[in-house]
Amino acid sequence: MTMNAPANPQMKDIRDAYFDAVYAIGEKDPQVIIITNDMDVFSLRKFKQNFPDRFINVGVAEQNMINVAAGLASCGKKPLVFGISSFVTFRCYEQLRFNVASMKLPVVIAGIGSGFAISHDGPTHHGTQDVAVARAIPGVTIFNPGDTVAAEACAHLSFKANGPVFARVDKGMFPALHDPKTDFTKGYGVLRPLAEVNILSTGFMTPIALELADALSKQGLPVGVVDVFRLQPLFTADFVANIVGRSRKLVTLEENALTGGLGSAMAEGLADAGTAVRLMRLATADEQVLVYGSREWLLARDGLDVAAMSKRVRAFAQ
Repeated sequence: MTMNAPANPQMKDIRDAYFDAVYAIGEKDPQVIIITNDMDVFSLRKFKQNFPDRFINVGVAEQNMINVAAGLASCGKKPLVFGISSFVTFRCYEQLRFNVASMKLPVVIAGIGSGFAISHDGPTHHGTQDVAVARAIPGVTIFNPGDTVAAEACAHLSFKANGPVFARVDKGMFPALHDPKTDFTKGYGVLRPLAEVNILSTGFMTPIALELADALSKQGLPVGVVDVFRLQPLFTADFVANIVGRSRKLVTLEENALTGGLGSAMAEGLADAGTAVRLMRLATADEQVLVYGSREWLLARDGLDVAAMSKRVRAFAQ
């Protein structure tokens, strides 16, 4: 999928994939409650219509929204809150740390518009540091699906977690990349056969990672592609044995700031494991992004277009 690729019959809005699964879960489980800060998601309108007593709009009051969710979870309910990704993390950090995570409450926080998904709305809506915020809170499981199949699976896994969950839910038409029979409990899926050099991608960058792999293959450099849809926990024994242990060099690719995201998690894990695997991180600029424009323009500005990344990966692979 190129950044400007038109939709095709095999593609679906990734938000619909996630929230359709949430509806199916809530339809069967009366403990599921949806809470929003005046956000509208098309695929949840049916939930609001059919279960109005389990749909709460708190208005533009994100901190209160997290507190309401924490209270409901402490009473045995299964709340899911959703709002703009940067709003439900930065504005609510203290509430997430103490009222949810410290109590190990099963609250699902769905951040809409991760990365530059809502780039035209300006700097306040850029979600390139939300992963770093969530990773700093102990006990939070983080999902970042890069296709519709993984998005649906992550919705189910979110409600099976034993503590708080932060799910980055993108927007727009995404292809189905994973086999539905994939064991999603592993937190990753191999989309291109592993080689000496492998790309670990997450979220919106996963379809682009496949384009990058195809471009490199045509240039005589075979690379594997692994979609990491669970960013925390990451360094499981399975991941170390089957991905890290079979790689000579790894490249992380993400639509997050260089600090605190997948690349940081991999660097920390590789250092702690004492491996000899070399790592290159491809991410957005480690800066406050105070400009706005198309998602494609912003990514190209940071060298995250296929042509620029191909040159960097080829040089790193030597």
